[in-house]
Amino acid sequence: MEDNIPRSCHEIALLSEKKQYQEANFWERLRIKMHILYCERCRKYENDNKQLSSILSDAKLDSLTDDELKELEKVIK
Repeated sequence: MEDNIPRSCHEIALLSEKKQYQEANFWERLRIKMHILYCERCRKYENDNKQLSSILSDAKLDSLTDDELKELEKVIK
């Protein structure tokens, strides 16, 4: 943990990650909202996180299937 970042901001960052994946409960989402009202650093992090998620979802990235991954592992070995 970085010394110049308050513990509460680290906790909000973790909650923000949960919120991004719809894993945060009502009280956690409320805690984020209350915190970012006064914390500019966390507000920026929350906004940057939303933008990154939007960019990645719009990218339509493909990944290897399990069979393709196993075939690739055989070639590498």
